[in-house]
Amino acid sequence: MPDSTLEPSTEPAGESPPPSAVLTNDAVVTQPDALTGAAVTAAPLEVVSPESLARAREASRAAEEGRFAFLARAGEALASSLDEPTVLRQLAELVVPGLADWCTVDVVTPSRTVVRRAAAHRDPALVPTVYAIAERWPHRTEGPEGVAHVLGTGQPRLISTVPEQAFQEAARGKPSLAEAWRLGCRSVMLVPLEARGRVLGCLSLMSGTAGRFGESDLELARELARRAALSLDNALLYGEARQAQARTARLQAVTAALSRAASEDAVAQVLAREVWEASGATRVAVLALEEDGLMRPLRVLGYSEEALAAFTRPPDRPASRGFPEIRREAGWFSTLEEFISRYPRDAELARRQGPGARAVVPLWGETRVRGLLLLAWPEPRVFPAAERAFLEALAHQCAQALERAALYEALRERSERLRQALVTGDMGTWRLDLVRGRELRDAALNHMLGLPAVDSVLSVGDMLERLHPEDRPHVEAEFLRHQREAPGFFELEFRVMRRDGARWMHSVGQSFAGPDGKVTELTGAMADITRRKEAEERLQLLLDASRVLALRLDDVEEALPQVARLVVDHVATGCLVDLAAPDGTLRRVTAAHRVAGHDARLKEALGAMGRGPAHPALQCFQSGEVCFVSRLDLRYRDGVSSSEAHQALVDSLEPTSVLSVPLRARGRTLGVITLFTADPQRTLVAADVTMAEELALRVSVTLENARLFHDAQSAVRLRDEFLSVASHELKTPLTSLILQHNLIGRALENAGTQGPVTGKLNTAQRQVLRLTALVDNLLDVSRLSLGKLALERAEVDLAQLTRDAVERLEDVFTQARCPLRLELPRTLTGQWDSLRLDQVLVNLLTNAAKYGAGHPVTVRAGVDARDEVWLEVRDEGIGIEADALPRLFGRFERAVSERHYGGLGLGLYISRQIVEALGGRIDVDSQPGQGATFTLRLPRNLALSAAAP
Repeated sequence: MPDSTLEPSTEPAGESPPPSAVLTNDAVVTQPDALTGAAVTAAPLEVVSPESLARAREASRAAEEGRFAFLARAGEALASSLDEPTVLRQLAELVVPGLADWCTVDVVTPSRTVVRRAAAHRDPALVPTVYAIAERWPHRTEGPEGVAHVLGTGQPRLISTVPEQAFQEAARGKPSLAEAWRLGCRSVMLVPLEARGRVLGCLSLMSGTAGRFGESDLELARELARRAALSLDNALLYGEARQAQARTARLQAVTAALSRAASEDAVAQVLAREVWEASGATRVAVLALEEDGLMRPLRVLGYSEEALAAFTRPPDRPASRGFPEIRREAGWFSTLEEFISRYPRDAELARRQGPGARAVVPLWGETRVRGLLLLAWPEPRVFPAAERAFLEALAHQCAQALERAALYEALRERSERLRQALVTGDMGTWRLDLVRGRELRDAALNHMLGLPAVDSVLSVGDMLERLHPEDRPHVEAEFLRHQREAPGFFELEFRVMRRDGARWMHSVGQSFAGPDGKVTELTGAMADITRRKEAEERLQLLLDASRVLALRLDDVEEALPQVARLVVDHVATGCLVDLAAPDGTLRRVTAAHRVAGHDARLKEALGAMGRGPAHPALQCFQSGEVCFVSRLDLRYRDGVSSSEAHQALVDSLEPTSVLSVPLRARGRTLGVITLFTADPQRTLVAADVTMAEELALRVSVTLENARLFHDAQSAVRLRDEFLSVASHELKTPLTSLILQHNLIGRALENAGTQGPVTGKLNTAQRQVLRLTALVDNLLDVSRLSLGKLALERAEVDLAQLTRDAVERLEDVFTQARCPLRLELPRTLTGQWDSLRLDQVLVNLLTNAAKYGAGHPVTVRAGVDARDEVWLEVRDEGIGIEADALPRLFGRFERAVSERHYGGLGLGLYISRQIVEALGGRIDVDSQPGQGATFTLRLPRNLALSAAAP
């Protein structure tokens, strides 16, 4: 609270006129009334004598000193917190009663409404009345008068003397003005809270004494408002950063939870729970959109049975009932009326659900809308952009998870149908007659093998000859085993070779025994499962590629060769990866081929150019669209090359199908992935396009994440370098300022001048020393971040060093009312850095005085059995919560609220780093309300400590 004796605004009216009044002769000053808009005319000013002018100048100097002290205290108080309510409350408490009889702080919300966030009055009993005025007659952000004018224009208003008659006339139709007059509104100042070019609010200062405020008071109020606006803006930015961090953490948790959800119900449960907790909505519904337009509730929280029934279309109601336009964009409705204007056919149901805000967020997947996310709040609200983006990201993740769940369910159903078909024989069948040595196959099985679709009788072993060389040993061993063992069922998967390539087969069978008990016949059914296997290979490729990319976030380009190798191992004959160069061209970064010779040739040609205008990679890069050629003819091959060397390479590879997909992120094309196949491998199909797009998406996201990661690392390095440079640059003026203070003190001492100046000089010296300590802490943090903290070891007596530190801090313990008890040996020597160790001791002792104020502090030291020196600082203060102990020694970490205790939260962090550099450690033992004990342990000699087991 500012000292009223230092503020010129607290002097009686007419006792010390402002400089502008002294220099004006017989001038009539007219200014508009900030509350009523009426003109206020001041009386002509008289010419003053030289003696009065001298007294006025002396009073002006005293007033300037008071303003400086007031602003210094105000800046310190406002900068002590990053909590918006705390900053505004401290602002109101700063100006009452020292600067004004009562004041208000009105803030502009994101919805452009004005809310009174803080108020103070000389009489605390009238503070509720001040708040009640704003609730009954709220301000607007724009208007010709009062607070609305200041918020709209950003210009301050001053009414030194409010004329009673004009005010009463203006207040006849405005009850709020009448209330303000009753509270004491004879002199008024309205100043904007402006930061970064925008008006955040308005600070209103009122006095019950006419003529109390002048131009000098307005300048003081404007400077105070500027500092308060900066603190308020910092608090708002800090709150937004914390919210963004919380949303990011929640998105990560949702991603992890959705990755474990394998069904629609599990996905909907995760989404509903997370949205319910994150948004504060009282009603949440997750609806699935069927192919025929039906809405099916998956998870509903807070909605009535009537609303639940309305979500599902009855048989006699058209499918479009409910939400006729399923759009990709989300609908955000701050009020019930906005929702009804968009969905008038649901007005009756919406009104029965009650007033408040609504949101309709589509669950948009890769191809279509998978459903809707409905949210409702009981009161009107505004949806900030960050909240909208967060909820839309949750909905998108849910839609992708629903698609995955649908794919898993479809895959499971197909597998079950295939198994049932094989069991019932609805596939190609075969039979081995071991007695006659014959192998019988039906026409359907021969068609699957690429043979004429007729029944055939062949010698035993013909099927084995058609197997893939890698699968033949295993399949032959299984058949021989089932021929020797007792009859039973068997099931196998293997590949067969056809003219158009390999095909996967699933075969189930049974062995039968003759009269002698030996196996005489094997029979079964076989189905072509190539598509299923290809889908599994595509899925396995995506899983393996994701694993490889996740391990190389720091340098994705080094992981791209592994990704290309995975592509050729699973789905393609060859894979090429091109990335965009700084000049806007494509540069080949890696290539892979199944054949070792072609693989080497592709890698040798990485830097060579020669692609023609028809090359699919160039077309894809230029258009940003997928380029897919399912059958590559000779005419198309001629256009993909612009040099003979490149043409020769293409001819040797003999591609039959080519697919190029763009790598896109944030609207930019980062590169192209090209897949191609060659005989005897199958050609690429539409399913491969979807898989390649998904692979490109994952690579793009990883590339973008790597760029953001490197940008973040660069930002951290720039921050550390800035801290280092700024700390060094601040040291020079601070040193000069300390010397100037010392010279002033000596001059005052030599002159024998004692009085207020000496006290203010001492206060200034303490503030400069505090600022020097903060700069030293920042400099140490920058040195630690850059690994430049140097130690100068020498023989140090820790006991004497502790006594010296205690002696220097005697005033600190006296002000904190902390009795100090020392239990130190006569000497306690070791090889340490005395200056750094003194810094640690000062941090521990000042912490004990700060958090143990009013309680005794004990400092003990000694040597343990391992010849390790220990020093213990114990206070009996507020103690530390258990959950705060693990982060106590972190950078900018605090175990208590910054509202009540100052500092940057760096002292213990720097202390631990110094002690660990000396080969020791710091331990803490504390419980809330029982004080804290910090124990410092140091080896006498670092070399002996390192050699100890």
